[in-house]
Amino acid sequence: MLSSARARAGAIAAGIDRSIAILALLSFISQVGVSIMLPLLPLYAVAVGATPAEVGLMVSAFSVTSTIGQLASGFLSSRISARRQMPLGQAIYATGNFLIATTTAALPLITFRAMSGLGGGLTIIAERLYIARVTVQTRLAFTNGVVSAAGSSGSVLGPLLGAVLAVHDLRVPFVVVGCTASIAGVAAFLFLPAERPAPVSAQMPLAATALPESTELVPDLAGELPVVAEAQPGRWASIQPLVRIGLWSVLFNASYGSWITTFGPYSTQVLGLPQSFVQLFFAPFGLGAIILGPILARLADRTGRRRMVAFGTALVLTNTVALIVAAPVAILYATALLAGGGLAAAGSSWFALLAVATEGGRRGRSFGLVSALSNLGVIAGASIVSTAWATIGLGAGMVSASVFLVLAIASLALVPSDRSRG
Repeated sequence: MLSSARARAGAIAAGIDRSIAILALLSFISQVGVSIMLPLLPLYAVAVGATPAEVGLMVSAFSVTSTIGQLASGFLSSRISARRQMPLGQAIYATGNFLIATTTAALPLITFRAMSGLGGGLTIIAERLYIARVTVQTRLAFTNGVVSAAGSSGSVLGPLLGAVLAVHDLRVPFVVVGCTASIAGVAAFLFLPAERPAPVSAQMPLAATALPESTELVPDLAGELPVVAEAQPGRWASIQPLVRIGLWSVLFNASYGSWITTFGPYSTQVLGLPQSFVQLFFAPFGLGAIILGPILARLADRTGRRRMVAFGTALVLTNTVALIVAAPVAILYATALLAGGGLAAAGSSWFALLAVATEGGRRGRSFGLVSALSNLGVIAGASIVSTAWATIGLGAGMVSASVFLVLAIASLALVPSDRSRG
């Protein structure tokens, strides 16, 4: 049993080349800084005099500029390589956080936080584009999973460091996150290998080669090639695969918007759990992404990415259901661990599906557009659950999150199967 575990670990390590190893390290460094700062951001906003409405505006401003950054990354990809966009995004993000540490009022805080969102959005898409351009199609989900797991490792460590750094001054964590973003940006500029065309494995399943649905394979009768008139696909035919893939992301993000809006109050006011539970609850999510994420993502490359997106979403659903039925705390933590692994596997597999569907010179813009528009799901979910919270109660938040997850799984019926048929 030990030898088989070592063999699996060796197989995973063998699949990580230099470019992905460096990218994973950069993701870890960057995420340590983000998770140091993020839990403390509302407290810092209140400390500089921000009202609740201004705190909400700060969150919305970050989301809007992150969307702009993601769109910009896609459109700039034909002029600036993803490898060079990452240092640019990290530089903008670092500058925004350094400036946040100097603020004494709410308006500059909102402005500099919006600036950070622009850099963060630019980095997110550049990172995924880089992965898609240096990884063979048969390992896309696994590679995305490795990078996500590295970032999740930073998410586990960051809050602990942030609690120590903020003891004397809430400004210190923002200086630290500016430094970690600067280190990640400089390292990306100096050490990331140049992008190269990723070869398509000869063993790639036919369904995963992203042929248009109208393509028909005709046997070569009598050794003659049939003469087929070349038809130009309509605009809808070209964007239809992206709409189908993007629908899952919109619905999944709507679930996240519902969950993040009500989780804290629901846990303390409805379940009667202490505030420390809310703070510690994110740790098992990170651990699940580290432990289960790469394994499930590697399995997705073998058995089908669409299937893994559905399975990962179902694992996330187990946690929202456990919260709805007020399961014991041990069960809540256990399902959070599973949900973390499911979240990493579903996200990695979805990016792999998107990468395969955007082969043919339009990947950069498609990545940015689909990912950016998916942010609308967060806005929609938060808006719907706020209304439900006011009219029905906090429990409606968890129910809404679960409903959106079920709809997200159902939407995958519209995505063509990429499962190998022997």
